[in-house]
Amino acid sequence: MASELVGAEERYAVFPFYLCLDVSQSMAGEPVSQVNAELPLVLRAIGQDPAVAEVVRFAVVTFSDTARTLLPLADLALVEAMPTVEVEGRTSYAAAFDHLRRVIEADYHAGRSEGERWYRPAVLFVSDGRPTDPDERWRQALARLADPTWKRRPNILAFGFGEAVPEVLAEVAGNKPNRAFVATRDAPPSAVVPELMAGLVQSIVSSSASAYSGSPQLVPPQLANMQPIPVDELG
Repeated sequence: MASELVGAEERYAVFPFYLCLDVSQSMAGEPVSQVNAELPLVLRAIGQDPAVAEVVRFAVVTFSDTARTLLPLADLALVEAMPTVEVEGRTSYAAAFDHLRRVIEADYHAGRSEGERWYRPAVLFVSDGRPTDPDERWRQALARLADPTWKRRPNILAFGFGEAVPEVLAEVAGNKPNRAFVATRDAPPSAVVPELMAGLVQSIVSSSASAYSGSPQLVPPQLANMQPIPVDELG
């Protein structure tokens, strides 16, 4: 990931991570239960590591018919408990992308008012289904989120299982190698979700270590039950 500092150099720049979770009806039962069991482990792994907490800011966004911020962007060392995720309606990728665009912009300006500097944020996008929006609708929202003229555009890692479509996930991740992953055939949520959440912690910790050098990298996790989605090279 390109190292992009925003603002003056008073202290370490922060590295914002937005966990964007699908909470549509297909997540009912074991998938959402596994997510709720794993989120406190994310809090402990990141919030209790001073070196990680110093530079990482973390938020939880959920989406179904609409999107909402369950945990506003925060230093996890100051967060007492993770929110509980609940299943809602359909799978609007457009709602997720539109919400992320608004929230990232607002968070950046709020951080600047507190004297923070930012690296380009990262979005960890997790879905178990295909978008229920018309293709044109979610692609327009994704284009706004990934607009190359917008300095706060996030780097995106996309993860899918269940009915998620590999080609769609690759597009969400910008068709970049090793940025989109899909669960191996027949891997159950009981195996995929805990491994995925542990992998996201691994990615955040590894990425935060590079932030101290001034050249942060978004480091993809190593996942036994998920495989990278191949991306065709464009000439």
